[in-house]
Amino acid sequence: MDHSELRARIRQLMASGDLPSLPPLANGTLSGSAAARVTRVVIGRPTPDPCLICGEADPTVSYWYVKGKVLRIHAACDALWRQERTAE
Repeated sequence: MDHSELRARIRQLMASGDLPSLPPLANGTLSGSAAARVTRVVIGRPTPDPCLICGEADPTVSYWYVKGKVLRIHAACDALWRQERTAE
């Protein structure tokens, strides 16, 4: 996927709620819900799961939330996600 396709995918994931439109660590919550607090962030350890954004293997950033939601993404996809969040 090129950057424009990745950005479109990020916007689609944010619109569906699969990807938060707020920063993962904004006040420790996701969408203002206390039940959706980020409990752990791991950076640099690749996982065999696909990246939520691009679908490729070995994402290196993982965000864990209280209710069990885990977001696994590549650092480059995370950077594009940050840019799309600020563009809204």
